[in-house]
Amino acid sequence: MTKPLLQDTDPTGEILIKLGELGASVEHLLRDFADEKNAARDNRAAVHRRLDEQAQGFADVKTELALSRQVVEALAKTQTETVLPAVDDWRDMKKTGLTVVGFLALGGVSVGAALTWFSDQASLMVRHWLRIG
Repeated sequence: MTKPLLQDTDPTGEILIKLGELGASVEHLLRDFADEKNAARDNRAAVHRRLDEQAQGFADVKTELALSRQVVEALAKTQTETVLPAVDDWRDMKKTGLTVVGFLALGGVSVGAALTWFSDQASLMVRHWLRIG
């Protein structure tokens, strides 16, 4: 059962009690709002800190990418200036070597065919001199 706000016995005391309770409630609300403000400030600070970390991470990645690009460009330049001419020279030497081998093989086949023909002719001449057959 609730008591009426104003009683006939002491209305001033009752009012002061209610004002005190109201003041305590307001102080409690102010503390709650202050706690919420502090929590919100801490959360915002954490979000900003994480955003700063992400920005730093992106900057590091961008720097690393730029350095990698420079290394790749330097390697491409080195390849163009040194490796490709050496590979072209090697291909020319290989082509020349295969050409020489081809001529030697053709010459060997020609000499072999000539020796075979000459040996047949020599065999016929020896048979003719010896009057065989």
